[in-house]
Amino acid sequence: MNREQRGVVKAVSVIAAALWIVLGLRFSWPVWLWLALVAATCVAPWVIFWQYRRRQDQKLAAEQPVAEAAEPRERPQSAERSLSGLPMRSAHPDYKFLFSGKVFWYSNPDAPGLPHADPGGLAIDLILEQATHFVAEIPPDEGELAQYRLNAALGVKRSDSSGHVVAWAGDVRLELPDSDAGRLHRLAEARKQEELWERARNHERDKRAYLADDVLKNPGSALVWWLAREDGNVDEAVRQIGNLRRLTAAAHDTRIPDPDLHPPQWITAMPGDQHTMRSFRLEEFEVQGTRLGASQHVLAAIESLATGEERAALGRRVAEVLAAHGHDELAELVRSTFDDRPELPGPETT
Repeated sequence: MNREQRGVVKAVSVIAAALWIVLGLRFSWPVWLWLALVAATCVAPWVIFWQYRRRQDQKLAAEQPVAEAAEPRERPQSAERSLSGLPMRSAHPDYKFLFSGKVFWYSNPDAPGLPHADPGGLAIDLILEQATHFVAEIPPDEGELAQYRLNAALGVKRSDSSGHVVAWAGDVRLELPDSDAGRLHRLAEARKQEELWERARNHERDKRAYLADDVLKNPGSALVWWLAREDGNVDEAVRQIGNLRRLTAAAHDTRIPDPDLHPPQWITAMPGDQHTMRSFRLEEFEVQGTRLGASQHVLAAIESLATGEERAALGRRVAEVLAAHGHDELAELVRSTFDDRPELPGPETT
């Protein structure tokens, strides 16, 4: 009996004794009567509690042998068998893993029926069946990572359907043959190269689309692109207009205008019907092996741009520009060809 239980018994005894005293004094009981009741009240709880504890001890003593008999028997000694290089199909039907490891098992003595004739074979079959289902979902290039998951899955004890064998596995390894491993490596490298090539091709395709559909959409867009690239070099852009027109036409596979496709040829001046009119353009585009100079081109350009007095004025302006740039002979040729005004006498020298 612990301290709390003893305190409860004492409290109950005191309360009951006090009750008998009060009743005895109230109803004028004989002294011996209420003293006997008080004594019985103090002793009775202890007797009842002692009887209760005695019965509990007897009950526990009767149940003790039953509990000892229900203790489990010792587990039978386990056995093991090693497996090496067993082929197992991976997620790719053309690649197989080589399965290796150790299978542990022990026979269940409480299994119904007769014991199995080959418990080791039954345990191996149980492990291989579960390993085959597991490995069939593993890609051939993930064998090293899946090996740890397979060890965790097969390391759990399991029993066959008949309950005769408890088996588990350890030290499990998944390997690919060297030929398959090399083939997978080459395939991986080929995929990487193909991805690089595909990205490069897409970049080239985007660049072609940008040039054809944006830059070389028409000569105007090509000219604007040139100005943006050359930081606003207007003079050079003007000189490149012809080339840009040719690029635009070639990019869209269209016919280049005749003046650009067949530029005119120039020949030396020939007398015309009027003394102020001379012809420098050769309408027939085939010149027999002759290479014409810059002077004929300049004279022909002036002739084609103006007529009459305007041509003479243009010739004088061109001659002045040529003389200012040091081309005195060409300036004199232009001036003598188109400017028919008589030269003013210079100031007389004294």
